[in-house]
Amino acid sequence: MNYDPLFVCNPKISCPTCQGDRDRFKRKGCTTCNASGYMPVHMNGFWSPQPGFLVAGGPSVRKIDYERLRERGIVSMGINQVSAMVPVTAWTFGDPAEKFHHGLHFDPKCLTFSPLGKLRHPLNVKLPDGSFRKTEAILRDCPGTFGFSRDSIFDAATFLTSTYAHWGGRTLEQEAWAKAHPKEEGPKHAHVLCSMLLGVRLLHYLGCPRIYLLGVDLWMTNDQPYAFEQKKDARNGRYKDENQMLRDIRPVCEASGMKIYNCNPESKCDAFEFVSFEDALEDCRGAVPQEPFDTAQWYEKHLAEEQIKQNPAAVPLTEIARLQHEALHTPPIPVLTPEVLPPE
Repeated sequence: MNYDPLFVCNPKISCPTCQGDRDRFKRKGCTTCNASGYMPVHMNGFWSPQPGFLVAGGPSVRKIDYERLRERGIVSMGINQVSAMVPVTAWTFGDPAEKFHHGLHFDPKCLTFSPLGKLRHPLNVKLPDGSFRKTEAILRDCPGTFGFSRDSIFDAATFLTSTYAHWGGRTLEQEAWAKAHPKEEGPKHAHVLCSMLLGVRLLHYLGCPRIYLLGVDLWMTNDQPYAFEQKKDARNGRYKDENQMLRDIRPVCEASGMKIYNCNPESKCDAFEFVSFEDALEDCRGAVPQEPFDTAQWYEKHLAEEQIKQNPAAVPLTEIARLQHEALHTPPIPVLTPEVLPPE
């Protein structure tokens, strides 16, 4: 796969150059850590070559058996609060960290990808009596947490090649104009910020060659604005701009070798073709069989050596996936006992 230059860091370790994780004056201008103060890490291609799911918060998530994302072999990236409802492998967010359920931040099994500026935020907790309280926890100290560089820029041409993740807002031209004319009113633009774009960039960074969208409805109602419990007045005007940004990044993603599909046949998003959730699951599972795994005879080394000697050709991963899928969906051959033998 192509190298992805997105800047990602481990907030548990100080930058070896500036040691500025706790001192903003030390880290200012440091090119090693992108002025974050934290140790850069390279996770590009981490999930390659597995495809993955991108889970947004649209109500259509409730129409599928999303618990199946817990199955072996399935990786997924959640966007915002839906990650507290759906069992995703990793998640990211756009708003302040304290808006999201504390269980997400404290769960080491679910990787957190946080914008750099949110890593120093304190977290809130919701107690069993329903009350909200502050905690002593800072996001950077939570398990399984990584930081990444983000900016409110949208430029389709550099969407996959900039060192920061785009999530909408100004175009590069508008940003350049604003910097050149800081005291003047600049060209009008939508100011639409879309956290889903962060998820697309992160899945590309992690090496997923195909992305399957869940909960991307691009429409909400007052009765049920999200898949999870949350009151909100429906605001649908922004979705036209989000849909256009997704249209714009499609050729860029495909040129990089990555394809995106939508698993919601009723979605208002028309940027990508539809693929059923069941077909997407099988593609994402790849060569990983469904549980329980057949662990018999693996320690009998001589048996494996004898059978491989008889069939020395290596089995492609796609063929393994096909054979496992066929075996799973092939009805067993009935055993004819004397009680069920047909009469002569």
